This record gives sequence, structure tokens and C-alpha cells, in this order.
Amino acid sequence: MKKILVIAKKDFKSLVCSAPMWIIVTLCSAIWSYLYLRELSTFVQRSAFTSGGPMGGAGSLNIYYEVFAKHISLSNIIFLFLIPAITMKLLSEERKQKTYNLLLTVPVSSLAIAVGKFLAGFGAALVLVFVSALYPLGTGLVADFSYSILFSAYLGLSLIVGAYVAVGLLASSLTQSPLLSVMMGVILNLSILIVLGQADFLSNYPVLQSMVEYLSIGNHFITFMKGLLQIKAIVYFLSFISFFIFLTNRVIESSRWR
Repeated sequence: MKKILVIAKKDFKSLVCSAPMWIIVTLCSAIWSYLYLRELSTFVQRSAFTSGGPMGGAGSLNIYYEVFAKHISLSNIIFLFLIPAITMKLLSEERKQKTYNLLLTVPVSSLAIAVGKFLAGFGAALVLVFVSALYPLGTGLVADFSYSILFSAYLGLSLIVGAYVAVGLLASSLTQSPLLSVMMGVILNLSILIVLGQADFLSNYPVLQSMVEYLSIGNHFITFMKGLLQIKAIVYFLSFISFFIFLTNRVIESSRWR
């Protein structure tokens, strides 16, 4: 465990202190600031109209669904594309800089390396999740809403980000080209979302449809977005992450025998 934490701490510092990380944070902040404030402004205008209109307030709007949920969904899409740009440094860049072989000679198991690298990438990704959360939390200073559903949504966002990190880590372990690692990570994430989101086309095969619905990463994320904390959804994400860490472990292990 100590060796895992040493790897995680070292790589986390390397990630958060790197120029690409702060470029990503700045880019995300710019996108969120523009779109979030636009949605919030629209909500305020519509809410004022609704409360003062003929409905007499009966049609008042919900700030979570009108503003926060859109912001979190946008964050999810942004992370899908940008997380691989963070994870590329974990193994691909080590291969490129010729430090990967040195890493393999260290008396640490391949699994410890994979877990340590994942924790570093996940920690760096959570920095982005935290920045994203500042927008609805800041709105909470002047608006009333349920913090429980917001907590559920951000727990779901954190878990799906963990899944993106695990997939990106696998992509990073397969090539020494950081750019190719990013492309592979994005393609894998998109493929998993799209392929496992096609349960509706399997209506003639109920058993297969149920399996695909359970395996759909999007369905489990939506569960959290609705404010539902289901054990099976948490187990799904943890299993998904563990599976891709295991695959990364096998890639690293195979490198040791070459």
C-alpha cells in the first residue's frame, strides 16, 4: 500500500504542476463560465416571468434541472474528451522519455504501478470536478435548492470520471505516443458510451436488452443525476474501474517479460 501511495503522490504532483493540466483547467473554466452564466441568466428571466405571469407561480422552475443538471452533463462531455489528455502523461510519456523501463525494474508489482498511476490520474481529474462544482455551490449562496441531489450528481460525475481515467490509463499503457494515447482514450470512451447505450434496439431480446441496460455506463450516471444513490450503480462503476486497472496491470506485466 505504501508503494502505491508513493507512486500516486509522485505522479499526482507531476500532473497538477504541469502546463497541460492548467491549460485544461483554464479551458474548462472559460467554457463553464460562459455557458453556466448564460443558462443561469435564462433561468432567472424565465423564473421571474413564470412567478409573475398568469400561472401565479404554479409553474415555477427547478434550478437543479434547468441549470445544474445541464452544467453537470456538459462537464461529463468535456471530461470524456479531456481526461485522456491528463492520463497520457501517466504511461505514454514515460515510454517516450525512456523512463518506463526504469519503472519496470523497481521492486514494485505491476498491479501496484497500475493502481498508483490510476490514483494519481483520478486525483488530478477530481481537481476538475471540484472546479466544476464551484459553480452550483456558488449559486447556492443566493438560491434555495436541495444539496442532496447535487451531492448525488457529483458523486456520479466523480465515478464516471474515474471510469474515464481507468480507460485512459489503459490507452496510455498501449503506446509511447501521447497523442495516440489521447485519441485511443477518447475513442474507447465514446465507443463504450455509444455501444452500451443501444439497449432500445434489443427490444426483441429481453434478456440481452437487460444485460446491455445494466452495462450501460450512461444509465448508471443518469441514476445519480436523478438523486438516486443505488448500491448497484456504485458497484458497477467500481467494477468497471477495477476491470480496466486489471487490463492495464496485464499490459505492464507483459512489458516486463519482453
